[in-house]
Amino acid sequence: MRNQKGFTLIELIIVIVVLGILAVTAAPQFIDFSSDARKSAVNGLKGGLQGAAQTVYARAAIDNSLNGTPDSPATVNSVTTSGGYPTASDGGIKVAASLDDGDWATLAVDGDSDPATPNTYYVGPASYIPNGGASETDFTAADGTNGCYASYTETADSDTPPTITTETSGC
Repeated sequence: MRNQKGFTLIELIIVIVVLGILAVTAAPQFIDFSSDARKSAVNGLKGGLQGAAQTVYARAAIDNSLNGTPDSPATVNSVTTSGGYPTASDGGIKVAASLDDGDWATLAVDGDSDPATPNTYYVGPASYIPNGGASETDFTAADGTNGCYASYTETADSDTPPTITTETSGC
């Protein structure tokens, strides 16, 4: 009789099943995709803000409503505008981009205290909350990390589009 050494097919299948169960339960502990997801969401938000601003500007140009200013905004399709672009406010870019309070935390910073400083609107994931008063520009998560937002800085004239940037170092 031959002496055969090795594993049976059943033993191999059991080992593969056990390894599969371990991989499914242990892998999420070592691989955290939530940070990448937040970064992607903020970068996608930037694109949404840009698209909303351009859409409102196009409508304002069609309606010949490019005369709004930060101090005296015009209204285009229920969006407050300055130079044809949405203002950095709840009635401006928040309405234009259809930002939902359940998904996004927002903070409007009024630049009126310094005429050279334009108004800026900060938007971050809802899990991040605006930290402090109207002069604070970062968002803080429950674990204390910050720097996960998009900012929309309005323009004073119709010749210059608003500045839209992202900060994802704290996502």
